[in-house]
Amino acid sequence: MTYTHVVFVGHHKDRLMDSITRYRKYPIHRVTLVLGSDDSSGERISRRVADKVKHELSPLFEVTIIRVDKRDIMNAASQIVDLIQKEREKGYQCILNISGSLRTFSIAAYIAGCLTQSPMITSIPRYDESDQEVGVEEIIELPTIPVQYPRKDQVQLLEAIAGSSGYLEDLILQLNPRMKDEPDVFAKERSRLTHHLKKIEEMGFVTKEKIGKQVMFSLSPLGRIYGKVCKGDRVNS
Repeated sequence: MTYTHVVFVGHHKDRLMDSITRYRKYPIHRVTLVLGSDDSSGERISRRVADKVKHELSPLFEVTIIRVDKRDIMNAASQIVDLIQKEREKGYQCILNISGSLRTFSIAAYIAGCLTQSPMITSIPRYDESDQEVGVEEIIELPTIPVQYPRKDQVQLLEAIAGSSGYLEDLILQLNPRMKDEPDVFAKERSRLTHHLKKIEEMGFVTKEKIGKQVMFSLSPLGRIYGKVCKGDRVNS
């Protein structure tokens, strides 16, 4: 298996270079440098660092630069999941390197890494006698927190929510249109789905809103990201 090293770029070039070149656990064939999409003064520094890193790594790896939304953490996590899924479709697994990233990138990358079960690393900086940073003291592999994933029937329910109005009655009929003519079965199915909806709401994958006498369910930001993971798993299975 070959890997794409996904590196979130901050302001410390030496730290990034050391974390990329010294990490040898997996065979790396591609490097993707991730920058923020805004045009802040700090981001301009990161872009200069990315250009230097790309110049030095290009003789060794195929290097690309992409930009994601670093201000909206859940949107950034969603974009990172998109990147991971696209790399998997090409036959590459991803290593997420947050050694030199900004805080918002670190959080977004960790969410994406846990959802996709991708390897993640960070590093402890090394300093010289003048207290100037001069690379990496140690590279650390980060554990992925086990996410409580929905069961198969709950995943089907998430997909139904994504493709409907979100009202419970609509969800029942979308999953089984014949139940419209079977009142007793419809009532039992309503009770079953209500139980599963409560479970996936507790997991953080859906939100609910009472509108009049009805309750409407919507995918949460986490639920929308997880939907991408499920779709990617089916494509790559």
